[in-house]
Amino acid sequence: MKIKGITYDTGTPTVDGSTTRPELTRATLERELAAIAGELHCTAVRITGDDLTRLRSAAETAVGLGLAVWLSPMAPNADQAATLGLITAASEVAGDLHRAGGDVTLVIGCELSVFMAGLVPGEDIAARLAALADPMGWPPEFFAAGPPPVRFNALLAEAVATARQHFAGPVTYAAGLWEDVDWAPFDLVAVDAYRDAGNADTLRAALAALHEHGKPVVAAEFGCAAFTGAADHGSRAWTLVDRSNGTRRPRPGLVRDEATQAAELTSLLDLFTDIGLAGAFVFTYVTPAYPASDDPSEDLDTVGYGLVRSWPDGRTTPKAAFTAVARAYAPAPE
Repeated sequence: MKIKGITYDTGTPTVDGSTTRPELTRATLERELAAIAGELHCTAVRITGDDLTRLRSAAETAVGLGLAVWLSPMAPNADQAATLGLITAASEVAGDLHRAGGDVTLVIGCELSVFMAGLVPGEDIAARLAALADPMGWPPEFFAAGPPPVRFNALLAEAVATARQHFAGPVTYAAGLWEDVDWAPFDLVAVDAYRDAGNADTLRAALAALHEHGKPVVAAEFGCAAFTGAADHGSRAWTLVDRSNGTRRPRPGLVRDEATQAAELTSLLDLFTDIGLAGAFVFTYVTPAYPASDDPSEDLDTVGYGLVRSWPDGRTTPKAAFTAVARAYAPAPE
């Protein structure tokens, strides 16, 4: 694969009203991106978040380190107007970087059917995911303005057209595997390619079929948590958090298992290479919102997707998956 990537979150709103990165200093940003470029041997980084100042700073730093940047603004639970506004502002940032010579791709959204309010019924992401499983139960107003897939692709087309007014580089969208995307307006096909117990037998064929669009295909996101059995949960490990009594801790019974995470990421990278994907982005470098603890009952990193453990005092320590990805991404010996 040409694109050997990882996701780097600069701060995104969470389901409980907080943010994934309340603080992100310049020193931390520079240190982490340097590790991504140097220690992990990444050639690209997908930079996510809703703070344009942070997005710009991270992207400029990444470009300076020789990384290709996939700029990926995210505003979970925003409505359509706010989402388009963020895309417009991010496309201006991408345009500035592109004109300055940076290798930049703009990702106009991520799984908007569930992350954005209005396309699918539900007040939050969890409710919209549940609604997708039962479309017959949707209120009539969600069909009154036209079939939801048509409205969804109309939104994407509008977002692409708006972005191209400010940015002349490649544009894509990070689709959920369930989303029926019209890829005609885009330069690349990109999907969040998590594997779990439900799609383990079909993921290869589903990804291979995306080559039919005649454009490069990229796994915009894939990952695994660090507990025994995590590969069966794919992208849903974050739901295994006990949020009762105003606290957050991993649900009882989960056994920390970094080898599971490392093995699943390695297996998926082998799969992506085998079916000819142009690239892939591991989710994710670090997850401060899932802090590590020496107490297994408090160790939220167990259900996190980071390649490094994030400790409450600000330290980070590499996990087995860090070594596995670094080995997979390392340049071939000459």
